[in-house]
Amino acid sequence: MTPRAKFIKDITVIDPDTLGEVQIGIYKHENGGMFGVDASYVDQVLDENDDMEMCIADPFMNSKNIVILED
Repeated sequence: MTPRAKFIKDITVIDPDTLGEVQIGIYKHENGGMFGVDASYVDQVLDENDDMEMCIADPFMNSKNIVILED
C-alpha cells in the first residue's frame, strides 16, 4: 500500500536567494516523520489534477517510492 502524509499546517519562511516569503506545507508521514513542501508546488499540481491524489517522491525512501499527500 502507498504511504500517506497528512497536512499539518503552512508556515512562512524567507527564501535566502530572493528574500521573498515562501509558504511551506508541513506534512506528517505515516512513519512518524515530518517534512515540508513548497505550497505553491502542491497548489500547482492539485489545480491540474483536481480529481487525482497528489503524489510526490517519498522523502523517507528511495526516489522510486511515492507518498500521497492528504488534507
